[in-house]
Amino acid sequence: MQAKKKMRFGFVAAALAAGLVLSGCSSSSEEAAPTEAASAPAAADGLATAKAAYDAALAASLTFAYPGDAFDASAASGKKVAMISINDQIPVLKQWTDTIAAGLESQGVTITQKSDAGGVIDPLPKFFAQAVTDKVDLIVTNAVPAALIPLADLGDIPVMTTNQTAAPGVAVADGIAADPSFDYTLAASLMADWFCVTGEGAGNAVVWGSEGQASSPIMIDTIKARVAEVCPDAKVDYQDAPLATWFDGTLDGVAKNAVTADPTITHLMPIYDGMTIATGAGLDAAGSAAIQSSFNMTPAVAAGIGTSSVKMDVGCPNDWFSYATADAALRILTGNAVPDNYGITCKVFDESNIGSIDTSVENSVNWYGIDFAAEFAKFWTAS
Repeated sequence: MQAKKKMRFGFVAAALAAGLVLSGCSSSSEEAAPTEAASAPAAADGLATAKAAYDAALAASLTFAYPGDAFDASAASGKKVAMISINDQIPVLKQWTDTIAAGLESQGVTITQKSDAGGVIDPLPKFFAQAVTDKVDLIVTNAVPAALIPLADLGDIPVMTTNQTAAPGVAVADGIAADPSFDYTLAASLMADWFCVTGEGAGNAVVWGSEGQASSPIMIDTIKARVAEVCPDAKVDYQDAPLATWFDGTLDGVAKNAVTADPTITHLMPIYDGMTIATGAGLDAAGSAAIQSSFNMTPAVAAGIGTSSVKMDVGCPNDWFSYATADAALRILTGNAVPDNYGITCKVFDESNIGSIDTSVENSVNWYGIDFAAEFAKFWTAS
């Protein structure tokens, strides 16, 4: 009997959203430039706006504010949580999984499973079924879309998603208890500002989103709007790279072909920095001098800022997000309301300041001046 092919997450998510299954990397080429070039004063004003926003994020000193009242997290001790990730092969997802688990375990919560679907959806039903068998008190998913969660099979077990709302004001999916998230519009806007400033308003970029990721369309729309606002004479080609293509050599080849076909390309902006490894390999293979920026500040990418093609990465503290997720889980386990927005902000790292931090590991005190584990712990004991 022929083996059943694994179903890749990116493709299936697209099918759920649009009734179509796509393969490879797709492109929706468009230019940011209007039919008439912007006037010189307007262009200068736009670049000044972009530079001011970028410089502020580069020099930013982040501050932490807890979005609620303290509560007694010790009531969660002894309760059981299942953790299910869509793909911990992506370094930042693995980092989130481990840090969220550490936050929960610090309060006596038992983690019954830390399951990784490896970028395919086939194992997900088994993971959720195991959570039911284990009679867990909560399921925390990591980058798993709500559409892939078998809510009807889970009884009264509450389920959390993460980073599926992707921006303040976006409603949590029906049946989901909470969805802590970054504000992906902040990172996307800063990527656009970097492109406009370093390209002096006339750069030529390729931007890659990744269908199936909830934050992807939000980031793409934000970049489009910001480029149109601050450097409308720039050229931008928007392409898509499903999750599987980051690792199977497809994205490498697409990036190589793009800069080979158009040697005037100056910038690549894959919206998640896990993609820059593949796009960077494509640049190297083509001998292109194009430069890259992205988002997530994962150490493997941050370590190459300035020496690789990646010249800028937006860092929204991963520990802030991870402990916010642990906080939301502890609140659910103890019957406390979850804040609508944890207020996670961002900082830019580029060649001018990357030398001030140790890029071998994300240390929040070293990188951002804040110990997020300690800050959240202050609010896990009722006064």
